[in-house]
Amino acid sequence: MKNKRINLKKVTLAAIALAFTMGTLTACGSSGSASASNNAETTATNTNTSLGSETAGSGELQTIRVGIMTGQADQYAAYIGTEEGIYEKYGINLETTEYAVGINTVDAIVNGTADTGLLADFAAVNRIGNTLHATNLNLFAELSSSKATTGGVYVAPEYADNLDELENSAGWITNIGTVSEYYNWQAQVALGLDPDTQKAVNTDSTQTALAAATNGEATAVVASGSLAKKYEELGWTLVATSDEVGSVVGAYLVTTNEFLEGNTELLSNYLLALDESVNFINDNLDASAEKISAKFGVDKDQFISDWQTRTIIIGFTEEGAQNLDDVNAWAYGQGKYSEEYNIRDFIRTEAIEAAFPDRVTLSK
Repeated sequence: MKNKRINLKKVTLAAIALAFTMGTLTACGSSGSASASNNAETTATNTNTSLGSETAGSGELQTIRVGIMTGQADQYAAYIGTEEGIYEKYGINLETTEYAVGINTVDAIVNGTADTGLLADFAAVNRIGNTLHATNLNLFAELSSSKATTGGVYVAPEYADNLDELENSAGWITNIGTVSEYYNWQAQVALGLDPDTQKAVNTDSTQTALAAATNGEATAVVASGSLAKKYEELGWTLVATSDEVGSVVGAYLVTTNEFLEGNTELLSNYLLALDESVNFINDNLDASAEKISAKFGVDKDQFISDWQTRTIIIGFTEEGAQNLDDVNAWAYGQGKYSEEYNIRDFIRTEAIEAAFPDRVTLSK
C-alpha cells in the first residue's frame, strides 16, 4: 500500500459563539478516574441529600445535586463558587458528585441520585435517541461549546508516515457512547480515512487509555491539553493539529421534566450562581488557579492557559441548537439509534429564560 502524507479536509461544523472544555478532547470523558458510577465522589456543603426542591438547614438553603465532570470547567466553577459563597448567596446548598464521563452523569439523573449535570452534544442526542419513547430528559441550558486549540490526532510512530495502514492496526482509543466516538469520526474524515474501516479500542479512563497506548493495544487517539503531552511522552506522533481537524463540541445542562417543572426557580438560581462563579474565575484567574491547583493537583500554568482559550456564556442559542441538529443527524446516519427524531423537542428554556432572557436566541 502506498504511503500517504496527510491530506487534510476541514470538517465543517456549525459556527458556535461560546467555548468550554478543559484537558482532553473528550468533553464527556476526560479524566483519570474510572468511568463506573460507583467510583463517583460526592461532596457537599452539608450532609443534606434531599431533593433540590426541599430546603436545607436553618439557613433556608435549597439543595441541588449536580453531577460534575472530573477535570472540567463545571467542576472548577462549582469549587470556586462554593469557596466564595456564591451559591449560598443565591440560596443554594450545592451538592456535587464527580463523574468521569457524561453517560454516568445522565445515569445518575435518570435513577434519581442527581438533579442535573453536564452532557456533551453527542452523549445527549445518543442517550435520548436510544431511549426515545421512555425518556423524561430535557436540555435546559447551553453551557458552551469548545474548539480545542492544543493537541490533535496522535498515532503510534510506526504509522506516522503510513496512515492508510491504520485500518489494519489495533485501532482508535474511544469510550463507546461518549463524544469521543464523534471526535474520532471527525479526525478520520479530516485525515482522508474511511471511518468504516477503522477499529475502536474501548477504554473507560485515562489510565486504561494510556495503558493501551503503552502496550500496543491502540494506535491512534484524539487528545489535547495535558493529556496530549502524555501521548507525546510515549513517543506518539502528532499527525494533525486540533485546528486542522476542526473538532467542536457543545456542552449542555440536562435534567428531568419532573425536576424542571417542580424546581424552575431553583434551576434558574443555579444558572445565575454558575455564571457568577465563572465570572469570578475570569476576574481572579491567578488566585483561582492557585486554589484549583492546590485542591485538584492540576498544573497552575496549564489551567490558566486552558481557561484563557475559552469563553463560557450560559444561555441557549440558535447556534447551539443547530449544533445539536447536526450531531443528531450524524448519529442517526451512523446507526447509533434506529428512529429519527427532532432533538429540539427535548429542549426546554423555562429556567434559562428566567435567568438570562437575552441569552436565549434559538428559534421556536
